[in-house]
Amino acid sequence: MKRLLLMLVLVAPFVNATETLSWNDLRPQNVQQQNLSSSDEALITEIYAYEVAQQSRNLSPMEHDGYIKRIEFAEKRGLNVRQALDELVSGKRYANAIIPDLEVKDMKLAGFLVPLEIQGMVGTQFILVPTGGACIHTPPPPVNQTILVNFPEGFKMRSLYTPVWVKGDIKAEVVSASVTLSDGNQAIETGYVIEASDIVDF
Repeated sequence: MKRLLLMLVLVAPFVNATETLSWNDLRPQNVQQQNLSSSDEALITEIYAYEVAQQSRNLSPMEHDGYIKRIEFAEKRGLNVRQALDELVSGKRYANAIIPDLEVKDMKLAGFLVPLEIQGMVGTQFILVPTGGACIHTPPPPVNQTILVNFPEGFKMRSLYTPVWVKGDIKAEVVSASVTLSDGNQAIETGYVIEASDIVDF
């Protein structure tokens, strides 16, 4: 009996060894400045995504409205939008850089799913993003904040705005995908791939 208890004590620390990642863990730290909060960085990145989209096409009225509102909000927060965008483009900020050698086994990451392959509400392949509804009628998040998730077992989604935990193995891998929207397809590039072992509502 004592031997069994000793074995349980020794094994217990390894039973729940899943490593919890944050979205910031997916950004190269050596090119990230610290003078903006994470929400400010996300806002500047969204503005940048709109500007990149404008270089190849006209923004829809909804997109243009979102672009203008984000700039106004950034200015109200006291941000120098043009300077922050220049820093991002010049590589002084994380922009789309990924961590090329990133590979983590048995991790979990919270986020929101956008389905790529789905029947009814059950999907087997998704894009995982840090904010609800990202990629829908807006430019996608940066590559290092966009992850391809493979889950052959299938997960029944409640909505695009329901946060989930995705568990499994993650590695750096740039993949091009296409999200089907009601008004057409949107090309998306992901910087990482998760082979999921489980997906659960947050």
